[in-house]
Amino acid sequence: MDQKKLIIILADISGYTQFMLENQTAAVHGQLIINGLIESILKQVDIPLTLQEIEGDAVFLYAAHPGTDAGWKTAVEQVSRKLGKFFDSFVAELGVMAEATPCECAVCANLEKLALKMIVHSGEAVFHEIAGRPQVSGSDVILAHRLLKNSVTANFYLLLTDAAYDTLGAHLPGSFSSHCETYDGFGTVNVRVRDLTQDLLAARDALYTLDEGEFRAAIESFAQAHSARLVVAAALQQLRHPVRPFSWLQKARMLFESAIVVPLATLIYYRRAIPRQMRARGRRRQRPND
Repeated sequence: MDQKKLIIILADISGYTQFMLENQTAAVHGQLIINGLIESILKQVDIPLTLQEIEGDAVFLYAAHPGTDAGWKTAVEQVSRKLGKFFDSFVAELGVMAEATPCECAVCANLEKLALKMIVHSGEAVFHEIAGRPQVSGSDVILAHRLLKNSVTANFYLLLTDAAYDTLGAHLPGSFSSHCETYDGFGTVNVRVRDLTQDLLAARDALYTLDEGEFRAAIESFAQAHSARLVVAAALQQLRHPVRPFSWLQKARMLFESAIVVPLATLIYYRRAIPRQMRARGRRRQRPND
């Protein structure tokens, strides 16, 4: 058991639970989409970051003090760059999902309402093991999780405690506004917030600036993400941990639609009709008054 300084990062995807409750098809597709968005974040996780846990639709990461001032300085710079990459990867993935899907289920019809909030705190934690699994715990870990519930009105933002901003702020682009929250046991917590809503819209529009090869590659990547294997895996995950109770008949229908209907639509529709439809949509956005 050891106590170390660390940077805590919680990346939380919000806005999808209400849509997943609509029906069994939306639940499976919603799980698939959330899996893809979480994986887009995890692709950016490497040293000095450690994945502690995937908590439903949130990712709990941390970077521990390596033991030397020089090593900590390097870790701080690397984590600062990673925060931007997390957002870039997320919005790029969500941008393709929102623009490419022909699906009209409750989740896909509201993809643009999905958002990412990232909470960052710097403090100390106790490093230990439970049943052979490494764990970090302590008041700073609790505070970071409390901050997931806050009064920030934006849906897409980066929030740093003052302690995190003092550690990382010199390496972060953009402007941050001052804000405060109050929690039992912690009192007033001063934070800095950067609203990143415009970054999501920019990522959507950037899709249409790609050349033809890059554009089709993005669509192919999206189509592969909806392959039979991954759709069935998402269905099985929903069956094991459903967002609401399902009857056996509903479960059978869920597996049938996931294994046959969705992959078939992917093969025919995504690779043939979607690129043409998306190009037309992009042209309409560029000429809104036509």
